[in-house]
Amino acid sequence: MTRGYILRIAMLSLSLFLAGLWLSTGSISAAGGNRCTDHCADVYKIKRDACRLIPLKTERHICERRAKEAKNDCKHKCR
Repeated sequence: MTRGYILRIAMLSLSLFLAGLWLSTGSISAAGGNRCTDHCADVYKIKRDACRLIPLKTERHICERRAKEAKNDCKHKCR
């Protein structure tokens, strides 16, 4: 009885370990990227979302263009 109980616990912990290992390797390969350019993209998305709140179309387009230019300038600093 004790041997079977220990075997079950060992198999359960091994399966949990392998499942965690499998999930962690999947997230590492999916998140491969440049942190600098990812930061630039995140800042751009925040600025773009703020620009979308502007009701006037021409002002909104100017704001979006400036946000995109700032993103490109940020990406050039990453190199």
